[in-house]
Amino acid sequence: MKFVFIDETENSTHVPGFYAVCAVAVDSTKYGLVRDAVDRALDDCGWCRSIEFKGALIFSATKGDSAVSTERRVDAASAIVSTTVSKANNRASSAIAWTDKGGSNHTHIELVTEAVSRALKAKPGVGAGKDLVMVFADTKDGIKRKTLSQAVASAVNARGYRLVEDVVVVSSGCEWPGVLLADILAYLGMWTYAGHSMTDQQLSLFEGGKAPSTSVLNKMTVVQAMLESGAALQFHPRLT
Repeated sequence: MKFVFIDETENSTHVPGFYAVCAVAVDSTKYGLVRDAVDRALDDCGWCRSIEFKGALIFSATKGDSAVSTERRVDAASAIVSTTVSKANNRASSAIAWTDKGGSNHTHIELVTEAVSRALKAKPGVGAGKDLVMVFADTKDGIKRKTLSQAVASAVNARGYRLVEDVVVVSSGCEWPGVLLADILAYLGMWTYAGHSMTDQQLSLFEGGKAPSTSVLNKMTVVQAMLESGAALQFHPRLT
């Protein structure tokens, strides 16, 4: 059995036009490792669990848990990436489907279908229950549950899997580490995309548009390299 987690990201102010959906597929035998990795990263940086940790807060020092510095937030994001989708710790299959033409409701559904299909890149194994998939998605204003369910079911069925019940739509928070992971990867995918466009766009994502310390930039360079390694995360279309 597999779990699939879905979330989206955009920043029309600093990276205009970019819109992405990330889907993360985790085998049930590895889910505990993925959850522990996310929980450990949040604990190590001292994040208050009653406050949502998400990609849009990584480069801030005042939003979210203001007791956690930007560098410690970057450390948490880096730890989450390195322990789930890096070459050394390939525990999930992830895909970021993106466009540079903005995210209408129709586009969102198209990208969900693409991301889920690519995250479930392997056919199900042989054995009882190995073709079952349970899907969790962050709530998205303007998207009807039925429309989302149909899109997800279409992608799941096309890969030879069967959807368990219906898509579970959640309000993201630290109690949903799989959706949190999808959000972090989607946002860092935008960071990576911006780096292919212009460095100024990457720096504009930091709070106030101020360049961070050299230490933070070096850590983000490592994160970007992990995301672009192709070990357990693919961009569609590919970044050029």
